[in-house]
Amino acid sequence: MVTIWHADQGWGVVALDHVDLTVWVHFSHIVAGPTEFRSLTPGQQVRCHYEVPGQDGYPARAVEVTNL
Repeated sequence: MVTIWHADQGWGVVALDHVDLTVWVHFSHIVAGPTEFRSLTPGQQVRCHYEVPGQDGYPARAVEVTNL
């Protein structure tokens, strides 16, 4: 679930349900169609593929984020 999203800066944080992990997300890793705006909303459910180490103090960094 998206916990934080800074639309003006294009990044946010996703909390994963299946593991105790927070993931840093950049808008460029959001899967969207060619004419869709890549953005997230706090509370939104997403699927997140990630890698470690993370970025900016977060333990993991997203490599692909998909809306559910």
